[in-house]
Amino acid sequence: MKPPYRRHRLLALLLLLLTEAAFAQSPPEGRWRCYQPPDYLVLAWFDLGGGQIAVNGNPPLAVVPGEVGLGLPAGALPPWRHALYLAPGSAQGDAERHTLVLATRADVPRRGRAWERLPRCYLTTH
Repeated sequence: MKPPYRRHRLLALLLLLLTEAAFAQSPPEGRWRCYQPPDYLVLAWFDLGGGQIAVNGNPPLAVVPGEVGLGLPAGALPPWRHALYLAPGSAQGDAERHTLVLATRADVPRRGRAWERLPRCYLTTH
């Protein structure tokens, strides 16, 4: 017979995951600037708002919102099709800034060298 606490821990974990998915945050609208680690060279900038993204001043394209990021339209920021949003202070994000991590797939592992090398976009004030 399995100890009852294992079942309670599993239920608590499922409740936590469901709660996080239900209250997943969306990135704020505004101008974002993207950089490539480790040297943080500027890759692009874009304006996000009204369900659209305008990259480097080009005409806006529609985005598909996800649970924690954006589904970028084909060709918007090649080769990245996903932008994973991390609120200030969240794990793997910047302690003080809104962060979008550009990725080629939505389920990219959020750890390791590959994660650290993904481009980062930060909400700007101008």
